[in-house]
Amino acid sequence: MRDGPRNVGAFRREGRVLLINSAGPEALARAGVEAPDVEWVLVTHHHRSAAEGLADLAAAGAKVAVPEAERDLFERAEAFWGDDALYRVHGYNFHPSPRTLRESVPVARGLTDGEVIEWRGLRVRALATPGPTAGGMSYLVEIDGETSTFIGDLMSGPGKLWEFYSLQGRRPLPDGGLMMEYHGFGDRAEDVLRSLEGLLGEGPARLIPSHGDVIEEPLQAVDALRRNLEACLANYCSISAARWYFAGARPEWPADVAPLARRLRPLPKWVREPGNTTRAIVAETGAALLMDAWGDTPQRIQAGQQRGELGRVEGLWITHYHDDHVGAVNALRAAQGCPVIAHETMADILRRPDAYRMPCLEPEPIAVDRVTGDRESWEWRGARLTAYSFPGQTLLDAALLVEVGKERVLFVGDSLGPGGIDDYCLQNRNLLGPGLGHDACLALLEELGPDCLLVNPHVEGAFAFTAAEVQEMRETLAQRRELLAQLLAWEDPNYGLDPQWVRCDPYFQRARPGEAVEWTVHVRNYSSGSRTAAVRLRAPEGWESGADRTSLRIRPGGAGSMRFVARVPERMAPGRVVVGFTLRYGGRELGELAEGVVAVEG
Repeated sequence: MRDGPRNVGAFRREGRVLLINSAGPEALARAGVEAPDVEWVLVTHHHRSAAEGLADLAAAGAKVAVPEAERDLFERAEAFWGDDALYRVHGYNFHPSPRTLRESVPVARGLTDGEVIEWRGLRVRALATPGPTAGGMSYLVEIDGETSTFIGDLMSGPGKLWEFYSLQGRRPLPDGGLMMEYHGFGDRAEDVLRSLEGLLGEGPARLIPSHGDVIEEPLQAVDALRRNLEACLANYCSISAARWYFAGARPEWPADVAPLARRLRPLPKWVREPGNTTRAIVAETGAALLMDAWGDTPQRIQAGQQRGELGRVEGLWITHYHDDHVGAVNALRAAQGCPVIAHETMADILRRPDAYRMPCLEPEPIAVDRVTGDRESWEWRGARLTAYSFPGQTLLDAALLVEVGKERVLFVGDSLGPGGIDDYCLQNRNLLGPGLGHDACLALLEELGPDCLLVNPHVEGAFAFTAAEVQEMRETLAQRRELLAQLLAWEDPNYGLDPQWVRCDPYFQRARPGEAVEWTVHVRNYSSGSRTAAVRLRAPEGWESGADRTSLRIRPGGAGSMRFVARVPERMAPGRVVVGFTLRYGGRELGELAEGVVAVEG
């Protein structure tokens, strides 16, 4: 059965039904399936998109079978949502995904590799097929001598993937360590291809993905996927900043960084490096304007002042919201009495971190004393400062140009390095297209010219790119957009690159029994034409809400926002509740693409 772009297997025998993955009651009704008739549901992986309506089916008597490796995520969902470090704060790893079930469901059977399910004369074989999730499984069903294989989200049609951001993965380092998922752009692609090759060895007549078109020619489809993935990853590797940080970790990243080191430049005398991720502009009087603060930065600054290397700190500029850049901002402000300055791109996430689910999130709110607009300039002790939006490493990023006489330095946060561009974590919302993401950053470099020095606080000194190198990176990004358009099963690749093109604000909040809770759901339209977005709130039973559905028309390239309100039940026990938001977009039912977490307090 088909539910928008989603596929669900439905097998009828003797008046009963076995489902492979599940669908909501409306979709089941359209397919003529009544919940009490469903005897078994076999689930490929723990994402909600594969388990729509699963709790309702279990409540109606259906038995649920899931991959044993992901069983806890089905049976103990509350434990997942109660652990902020797993999904919400200081995030450098992204599996298990918060796309998991919002509420626990009873599991009748945990399946392991090669296990067989016999059901009313139907034989289903489960094979472990890790990919977008570590414990994912595929189900092989043989009928009339032909094998149909349900593959979850390993593919989404011939040569296609449904999304790319779930492929963040770990990679061994030359020194024997492991690279975090944060740095592992596309590293689960190898798992996907190995899993698919294993399935091809079973001789399937067709592959049925959770999203997308049924694949009738599996060999050709997987070959096309391999070519598309290899082309995208080769493009990424060619200009990645990871070539500097993780030299030798991939065959495409030589261990010898000498060619990249030629880009290094000495700092002007008025730029200091106090340590950690902090940089300082120091005026002739000794007064200092700092960039970022983390770890023992407050103590380092005080020590520098005691040695006479720094004078009074007169301000603290934040390049981006990541915890290794803002973790000591409040302590430094308290110690120095200095104002905090942040760009309009990130002021809100600093003030309201609970409202967001983004990587490397520092949960302690930071008061911003001054918010700068794009290209806003001001004078500070003989220096001219200009703030720029700089959506590089993260969408919520900024750069500060400092000009002293004829010397110019652009403080770029982590967005650029001697190795190239820092976009190895798609959870940061790295967008592709003219004027988007790193293309916008590189356009600014072209505007400023190659004699403008660049400072990334993870790199000692400064560095610079030639005009030809900047042009080459922009051309590579344009090619990447075309390659990803071939790979991703969307009308624009940014839908498959941005995990939060639909997001709930606030993501996390606290409430008491009887209180009203509000959310705003933001939907971004990456299409070339207008699209209608219809959002529905799914709250637990007993939560009173007004209109639980709303819709609006969103212009091309724009965003729309919809507001929802619900009331916590008066006798609600303390604990965490997760609400979901389903989306119908451009006429297609896409399921629950966003969630919000409410901590109910006694």
